[in-house]
Order: sequence, then structure tokens, then C-alpha cells
Amino acid sequence: MNIQSLKGPKEDNQYIEIDFFRKGGMGEIYTANDANNNSKKAIKIVPIENDEEYKLLLSEFEVATSLSHKNIIQTEYFNEFKSKNVTYIYCVMPFNSNGSLRDFLKSKSDIIDLKVSLNLMIDLANGLESAHKKVIHRDLKPENILLDQNGNLQICDFGLAKLIDSKTRSKSFKGFGTLPYMAPECWMFDSNTKAMDIYSLGIIFYEILTLKQPYIGKTEQEFRDKHLYEPLPNISNIRVDLPVRLIEMISKMTNKRPSDRYSSMSDIINILEKLTEKLEEKSESKIDFLLQKANHKISATQKKELEIQKEKEKIDSEFKFLEYSTNSLLDKFSKRVNELNENLERAKIQVSRNSTQMTISFMGKSFTISFYPSSDIQQTLKNKKEASLKYQKNQFGFIRQAPQATYIEIDNIVLIGQMVLTQNPSHMKNMGYNLLLRKANQEDLYGEWWVVWFEDSALSRTRPLNLHYAIGIPEFYEEYEYGRMRATHIRNMKMNTLESEGIDQMLEKILE
Repeated sequence: MNIQSLKGPKEDNQYIEIDFFRKGGMGEIYTANDANNNSKKAIKIVPIENDEEYKLLLSEFEVATSLSHKNIIQTEYFNEFKSKNVTYIYCVMPFNSNGSLRDFLKSKSDIIDLKVSLNLMIDLANGLESAHKKVIHRDLKPENILLDQNGNLQICDFGLAKLIDSKTRSKSFKGFGTLPYMAPECWMFDSNTKAMDIYSLGIIFYEILTLKQPYIGKTEQEFRDKHLYEPLPNISNIRVDLPVRLIEMISKMTNKRPSDRYSSMSDIINILEKLTEKLEEKSESKIDFLLQKANHKISATQKKELEIQKEKEKIDSEFKFLEYSTNSLLDKFSKRVNELNENLERAKIQVSRNSTQMTISFMGKSFTISFYPSSDIQQTLKNKKEASLKYQKNQFGFIRQAPQATYIEIDNIVLIGQMVLTQNPSHMKNMGYNLLLRKANQEDLYGEWWVVWFEDSALSRTRPLNLHYAIGIPEFYEEYEYGRMRATHIRNMKMNTLESEGIDQMLEKILE
């Protein structure tokens, strides 16, 4: 963007010699000369997409300009301009040529001296304590922390905090370096609190001390799982010179439960200041040894608790997913029946339904939709693998190859059911279809319903040819493998996604 000048508090063309500096998380950063006092400024320019963002950003910048502390970058002025029918809001700050905390950490080839580290932490703690009197940052990270000319740290981008929060909530947290610092409650879409900033600051403290991010992930899902369930890696495994009190403080700041963190920054500042005072006189003692023991035991206990919590959420999530998917399927049938009943006067189609089964009846004929326990699939697959391994050991004395994946696994089948006519002649038993809920991949939240039907081949004439029927558990597993391999067999198998035609075909059987 080519900008000649921008309005300031003193003059219409106060900011001149405007040059692009770098791209920021929510806009672009430019350098400029303040013609009023011949000083260099940094100007962040953010495009506004709608009226809601416009009002949000103006209100936030009003708060940002009111923040005044040596460890907070001063937002000196903000205003707006239009270019090519796009509205931009800009804010003006002093230009810091020393770069960000991220630049500072990247420049270090060895861990930072403990006294220097504590001074950096005190800067950040003091700045955040002052800010928390008026605003929550929501996006603390080393990129949003600058070094002034005296080497003091200054937190910046308070004016963009709420806008970032709004955008990340609507765009699945796709931000710029934010994911490694997001508190667990962010991933659960909880309301913003000071505890959220305290968690992020704890992650930054960890990084200052170790030059490593505690949580690394390739995807958003990996970051989410680590923040929700993975204990903070033990800092003492990376450096051994840290006081136990400091390790405990960071562990409490990054506790998964917001209520178990510090309620305010004052306690953190108090601990850091006492650690700084005692640093020169500190010597190894018996109490340090005992504190290390306690620290390791607490960490081990928290790890076990998180593993239990992760497994519980996995089970709860799977249950909710299956409940949603089965209800969605049954709703399709109910909707179709309601459409038909609206036009029937002398008799109505009857529906009997609970959470796992539905029966649809009309004048003496009916069909039932039901599902087998989802746990049966995993147990069957486990039994097959164990049987394969046992056979190889007995036959050869060793494992020649790992058990091959079944088509049940390859097709990501998570639930098996059937819809069959319930009043049939004996030779037409189980006339109908099997139902499969398949996921396209592990990231697929809802899956897709498929119908599978079997027909006797010429090798077996137990039923009339072209009569399709469903197969029960456990026989279904073996027959599905034959069908997917297209092997010559006594049965032929066909399958397709469940469309409205399949629903109508079952209804037709009880209406004819």
C-alpha cells in the first residue's frame, strides 16, 4: 500500500515518509517520521471488514491509549482512512529498533542467565498487572512483546486483542503464532478472563528459561490436545539451575483448570521479586532436595489425572457423535413419514422410536431400524488381530507379518445397524438392508450413512435370486470382507450412500 502521509493529533500530515516494515498478525506495520517532533514511529494499519469490527476496534483502541506503564508500549494515537473503498484503522506507537522478544530469543544460542530471565519475567508481569486493571490481552506471545532502547520488555497490541479473539473464534483459531500459547479454555470457547493471559504468560516464561516452546504441533488438533491433556514438560529436565519455587510458579500459571491458576498477577510478581532477592545468596540445601521430590510427585499425579480426563472426553465425544448421527438418520425417516401422513386421511403410518431403534408400521406391516453396540466393532477387530498373531506364533514360532487391516478399518466404519421388514415369510427373513456409518477420515466429525445389501448368488439358492437382505452380527464382518474383495462367494454384496430413494424403498415395502 502506497501511503504518502497520515493525520496525527497535531497536524493533518503529521506522519510522513511512511515505509512498509513488516506484516503483522492482523494487518501491516509501517515506519514513519513524526513531523511534529522529528521522531520515528511504528504505525499498525488494519483493514476493517464490517461495522462490527469497526466498532470493536475503536472501543479497544480507546482502552489501549489509556494504558500507561513502562512495560506497555504506548498507543499514542489512532484514526482511520479509506483507500479503494476499504476502511483502515491505524494506531501509532514509538518505534523500537531492538525488535521483539521472539527476535531476542532466536538470537540466543545458549540458555539465558537466570538473573536476566527473572528480570524479563518481572517486566512482563508488571506490564500485565497494570493492563489487567482495564483490559485482557487475549493474544500474548513473544511477537507481541518488544524491547525498548534500555532493554526493557514492553507488551504491545492491546488494541487488537478483542478483534483477534473475534476472528479466531469464527475461523477455528487460525492465527499467526497464537496456537502454542492458547489456554485450554480458549479451545473450549469459554469466556475471556485474566487466567487466560496468565496461562499464556506461563508458556512464555517457560520459553524464556528453556528457549523451547513446551507444546509443538503440526495441526490445530495436535495443539488442542496438547494444551488440554499434556502436562507441561518438566523444566528441570532441560536446566537444573532453577529454584523449585520458580518451577512450581510456572506449573501453577499453566494449570489446565483456570480456577487452579493464580487469581491475579500480584502473587506472581511477589514470587519473582523474592527469587531475585535471594538469587545471590542462594545455596543448595536439604529443603531444595525435598522440594524437588515434591515437584516430581505433583507432576506425575497431574499427568495421570490428565490421561484419565482425556480418555473420558474421548468416550463422551464418541457417544455424542454416535447419538447425533443415529438421531439424524432416524429424523430423516420421521420427516418422510410426516410428509406422507399429511396427505393420508383414513389411516396413518405409525412410528415408534427410542434412542437406538425405530419401528415404522402401516396396516399390519412394518420395518425396524436398529443398531449394534459400537464397542463390538473395536472388540471384534482386536480379537481378529490377536487370533492372527497367535496363529503365526503357533504355526511358525514367530510373527512373520503384522495383521493386515480389514475393510471395516479401511472404510472407517464406526457403527453397524440394519433396517429389515419385521413380518416376513421364513424364506424372506431379514429382508432389507444393513446400515453403516462411515467416516471419510479421522478428522471427519459426522460421517456418512451407507446402505449395504446382500443377494444370494448362483452358488446358493436358499432364497429367490435378486432378493436383498441384511446380515446380523457377527456373520456380517466376514461377509463384508468377501463383498469388498468382490470374491466369488455364495452371496453378492452391493453398497451405496443412503439417499432419499433408499428411505422410500423401505417405506414402499410396508405400503404395497
